[in-house]
Amino acid sequence: MKKPSVSIRFKLFAQVGAILTLAILAFLAINYWYLGDVYVETEKNSMVQLAETVSSVDASRDDYEAVMNQYENDNSVIINVYSDDGEFIYESHVVFMNNYGRISVEERQENEDGSYFEIQQAQKNNIQYIVYYKPLDNGNEIEMFSRKDIIDENVRIAMNFMGFTAVIAVFVTLLAIFIYSGRFTRPLIKMSEVTKRMAKLDFSRKVNAKQNDEIGKLGKSINNLSDSLNEALVDLNEKNKRLLDEVEQEKKLDSIRKSFVSNVSHELKTPISIIQGYAEGLKLMTEGGEKEAAEYCDVIMHETEKMNELVLQLLELSSLESGGNQLNAETFNISDFVTGYFKGMKIVLDEKDIKYETDINPEFTGTGDKVKLNMVLNNYVSNAISHISGERLIRVNAEDMGESIRIYVFNTGEHIKDEDIENIWQSFYRADKSRSRKEGRFGLGLSIVSAICNLHSTEYGVENVENGVRFFFDIKKAD
Repeated sequence: MKKPSVSIRFKLFAQVGAILTLAILAFLAINYWYLGDVYVETEKNSMVQLAETVSSVDASRDDYEAVMNQYENDNSVIINVYSDDGEFIYESHVVFMNNYGRISVEERQENEDGSYFEIQQAQKNNIQYIVYYKPLDNGNEIEMFSRKDIIDENVRIAMNFMGFTAVIAVFVTLLAIFIYSGRFTRPLIKMSEVTKRMAKLDFSRKVNAKQNDEIGKLGKSINNLSDSLNEALVDLNEKNKRLLDEVEQEKKLDSIRKSFVSNVSHELKTPISIIQGYAEGLKLMTEGGEKEAAEYCDVIMHETEKMNELVLQLLELSSLESGGNQLNAETFNISDFVTGYFKGMKIVLDEKDIKYETDINPEFTGTGDKVKLNMVLNNYVSNAISHISGERLIRVNAEDMGESIRIYVFNTGEHIKDEDIENIWQSFYRADKSRSRKEGRFGLGLSIVSAICNLHSTEYGVENVENGVRFFFDIKKAD
């Protein structure tokens, strides 16, 4: 069973209040037990001092009786002074306790100098007197009487007053403790709220730590901890996100890898089957079949060339993606680079009745691996030739992008479907599979373009434009 929670303010109030109450009760108990004794001892000391004063007064003075009477009034005592033969030198005029009946001695305390204290009580009315006797230095003797019941009454009044004031003091103090405990515990309650939010990974709240004491330092430490945990959580979330991205990328790569193996197997399966079939036919041929044998050999050679081309492209792509293929960077004129390429392609383009245009600023110069950048341009143009239609026009132009020159390769024809644009850079991906297979293309050209541009750390891409499709790649400017 869960215990009910008790607020720290109530605990502090209850504990401090209990300590205060116990302290006041202990104070009252000590006074109850010892205050009367303190009053009596105080009265005895006063009587001893008064006896010393009386001893110094000359009994032959004319005003001796008036002086002694004044001492009695001032000190609320009864004084009797005797000569050494027992005769009164001064007898008090105050009504004495003999009027109250028989006297008994309740307590006696004798000292070495012959003086003594004793408590005497009248049995008729229980009035007690403190009696002090002392031989004086001048040979006389003195007796003093002080009413103990008056002292006891004063003690009782004092105790009643202290009890009353103690109750008021406890009430006022408890009220002050209650108010102070609220002020004292408010920062702690705030810290508790902040730490609860921290436990729920909410680090937006902070402790307003203005004090310079331990509570203020604790608040600042909680704020520092909150900031540290927030930074750690943000960093952890970023790492988790990167990890998820990496896992997702790994899944994607694994899917591409499986697709790659499947496509390679599919691409090699057909020519291998053809080669196997024609090779078996050659073996079974009879004499006189030289013409058929030659045709069979042509088919075998053609399929072998396709397999060799596929393997070479795979090796090239693998080399580019693994980073094992180093760049041989050089500075070159981009206009001459494009013009030189189309000079070599003129016969092929003329045979396919394809027109081409180039518009390159003759001052554009770039830097990079010219051989590999030529592969990029060739794969773009080959792709354009494969998908060209309509006006059958290929246009190549360039644009200054600031730190690089962007080469555009445009061809008239149908637009690429949106679902194919993101996938055409994958190995063996072909938007039009029937046409690519018929033309002997394997779907590796744009993958090689992507690998070469990544190796150069430059941008590449494709976009559908009016009347056709436009591919592009960047060449870094020469210094």
